[in-house]
Amino acid sequence: MKNLRLFGTSGIRGTANVEITPEMATKLGITFASFLGNEGTVAVGRDVRLPAKLLHHAFISGVLAGGVNVEDCGLAPTPAVLWAVKKRGLDGATVVTGSHTLPEIIGFLFFMSDTAELSVEESYQFENIFFNKPKVVAWNEVGKCTEVDVSDLYLRSVLEYVDLPKISSSGFKVVLDPGSGASALVCDKIFQAAGVKVDVINGEPDGMFPHRDPYPRPEVLSELVREVNESGADIGSATDADGDRAIFVDDEGKVLWGDVSGCVFVKDILMKHRGGVIVAPINTSQLINWVCNVYNGEITYTKVGPSSIVSGLKRVKAVFGVEETGKNIWPEAILYGDWILATLKMLEVVAREQKSLSELVQEFPKFHMRKEAFHCPEALKKSVMMNALKEWKKRGEEAEVVTIDGIKIIYPDGSWMLLRPSGTEPVFRIYVESQDPISVQELAKVGSELIKKSLAETAPSFR
Repeated sequence: MKNLRLFGTSGIRGTANVEITPEMATKLGITFASFLGNEGTVAVGRDVRLPAKLLHHAFISGVLAGGVNVEDCGLAPTPAVLWAVKKRGLDGATVVTGSHTLPEIIGFLFFMSDTAELSVEESYQFENIFFNKPKVVAWNEVGKCTEVDVSDLYLRSVLEYVDLPKISSSGFKVVLDPGSGASALVCDKIFQAAGVKVDVINGEPDGMFPHRDPYPRPEVLSELVREVNESGADIGSATDADGDRAIFVDDEGKVLWGDVSGCVFVKDILMKHRGGVIVAPINTSQLINWVCNVYNGEITYTKVGPSSIVSGLKRVKAVFGVEETGKNIWPEAILYGDWILATLKMLEVVAREQKSLSELVQEFPKFHMRKEAFHCPEALKKSVMMNALKEWKKRGEEAEVVTIDGIKIIYPDGSWMLLRPSGTEPVFRIYVESQDPISVQELAKVGSELIKKSLAETAPSFR
């Protein structure tokens, strides 16, 4: 199967007014309408980025020209738009967002009526329409646009999916960091309605993200850690620009990667269901294997990205999907990550277990993980990966090689290294993990050397 020309790991993404222009946005709108058969109603939302509004309107124009009605959700978190699709019975949705990427990056996420992103097969169908003149309708058949406020619907929806009495009676205090993104508009109100005492930092929507990078990770969450420590909060929780990722800080001020917090959910769900299938991408920590072994779970691995995870959820009828970036998917809710739902669910688990988040995590064995990224132009990614594999084979090491997505090298002691080109950014990523912290440093060095050498051989300018 040849490579997709527009879609990456999650939607279509590029630099605003360079790869992603108003003209392209309009054509994408017409294409989405054609893809849906030039009928029906879709929700359209956007994040806080400076170009998002103009591209949002250009896209809507295209959808209307294709004869499909639009419920314009305006500035709203992606999960809020998806709850509108579910609760209002819409035919799909699009969100104009750059998610966790830099302010100048913008893109389009496309969803079907079941709230799942387009599958790989559907993405091919979409691109075939895009590159072969999508259909516009007659002047008197164009769609209608209605502005809607989804904030109250979002509030009611997430509160219906948690044990509200247990949360509200526990006297929780949380610190929330929406990172100046779209969730800043709604998070305070929702947690107050849940009976939670809440402090919000970086709570003013701002497309320049003046206080921290929109990608929530340990090195940019120092303010959240400080607020949790100083306020004595039960948890801290941060998200990205469109509100799907959830990265937690425990009551001791430690930032938890999505693997670890996700395994708190995995344990809870497996205990509740007395087992079940969990879906996770190939770059997930070994910790998930440990949890599944102890609590009667079965793990199914997929390629990286929400579309692949959700396809796996559907295929095996899984009870939960998790991604190390902090995306947690409860299939009975929406088929996408939801920061606010995940944070409320974490409070529910803490209340039910009557243990702090730090105590819940301390029950797990310790795995050490390191992640690195190297700039790599899109055109070089395939060659770099092939050269890196050739270089590794020269080392003559005993290991299992898995090629579901990138190159994952699993050593006999369980340590592993994943070399994988990003599907959303011009970078090549390295993931390494081991229960031995020294081995992690050694593996990270090996992975870095492999990628640097491969880059240099593929493009001499990288020497």
